[in-house]
Amino acid sequence: MFLTRRSLPRRTLLRGAGLSIGLPLLDAMLPAATPERLTPGAPVRRLGFIMYPLGVDQARWKPKGEGSGYQLSEALQPLAPHHEKFVVITGLSSDPDRTKAGFHDRALASFMTGVEPTKGKIHVGVSVDQIAAAVLGKDTQFASLELSTESNMAGAAHIGPVFKTASTPLPFEFNPRKVFERLFGEGGRIDPAAAAARDASDQSSLDGVVARIRELKQRLGSPDRRKLDEYMDSIRDVERRIRVASRKRPADLPEMTRPAGAPDAWPDHVKLMFDLQTLALQADLTRVWTFLYAREATSINFPHLDISMGHHEISHHNFEKEKLDALAKINVDQSRLFAYFLSKLDSLREGNGTLLDHSLILFGSNLSVPTSHSQRDLPIIVAGGAAGRVKGGRSIALPGDETPLTNLYLTMLDKAGVPTEKLGDSTGRFSRLEV
Repeated sequence: MFLTRRSLPRRTLLRGAGLSIGLPLLDAMLPAATPERLTPGAPVRRLGFIMYPLGVDQARWKPKGEGSGYQLSEALQPLAPHHEKFVVITGLSSDPDRTKAGFHDRALASFMTGVEPTKGKIHVGVSVDQIAAAVLGKDTQFASLELSTESNMAGAAHIGPVFKTASTPLPFEFNPRKVFERLFGEGGRIDPAAAAARDASDQSSLDGVVARIRELKQRLGSPDRRKLDEYMDSIRDVERRIRVASRKRPADLPEMTRPAGAPDAWPDHVKLMFDLQTLALQADLTRVWTFLYAREATSINFPHLDISMGHHEISHHNFEKEKLDALAKINVDQSRLFAYFLSKLDSLREGNGTLLDHSLILFGSNLSVPTSHSQRDLPIIVAGGAAGRVKGGRSIALPGDETPLTNLYLTMLDKAGVPTEKLGDSTGRFSRLEV
């Protein structure tokens, strides 16, 4: 069936009691025979930043070789299925004032701003994501999303790496239930009594709009019906997992609370947050997001990796073999979880590509060698195609460690349609992302 005009508005919402569900990009929302359907420049562009704390074991993280013939390292091996859709970059640094010793607060504050924090008060600079959100967020319900798996982002400062203004850090949400309700609740809210009643009856939030879904599907072609079914199934699955997690009784441990809605196991928490990010992108609820695997200087542990030490203790390894081995295992796990997210995005068709093809995602840490709090030669990956503007399958090794990470950010902003002249300590653009 060929459409001569939009038969379904791009921002169509399915509304039910206390619920508002956006739809994924459907073929019925786009004209069938216009450049919007035929060129890679038409899809919406998305910009994501996924950060993990406490650096890497560089010997087992850095790839071997450069260009398209490089070899994945041990830490990057889980990403092999997506080899052609990401670029590994070494030699970038986020260290605006090299006269100062590295430390967690400096590394966190400057990672997305390129600005040296002012001692004694919150004063940094606008972060790269918020520059993008000011433009890309005009067309979405949420200008940006800030998510994590832990509530406290930076010790006593209670801040993360995202700054709306030089003195305004944005909070991060770690509870999957609250994220779900923010995304799909009417106006970002769901009445607690109504939510409790729904849980008591084991009723899905989608039940309130099932009739509208059935009516809409009658107007769609086969590919769109399949895409809508996949999307709704994903919502139901995420909702079910949140409900199961929220019913678990927290362990009776001193000075420890386990928020309802967060899975017990950290990898499950990360996957659930990735699933929520995928839903938000599918429904075009946001085009800019930041996700932190854990807070800065986190002490989370990894029983699923048979590691008994906390992450922060491991990171201060002083080059001891036992701790380096543990850090290397954590780095592999971090890549495995990121690969999970890339697989989800790459499985979802959108126009003439996938959600991954139309996104640009930075994945990396704000430290390289954590035992010295080094912010130089950071472990950085850029995944996604930016709607045909970035070519993956390469390794780029910059000489030395003088190139600011903010140079890469300027280029990423360009690719996302948000050209910016200067960001923090930037000295120019990173030209080697060009196709």
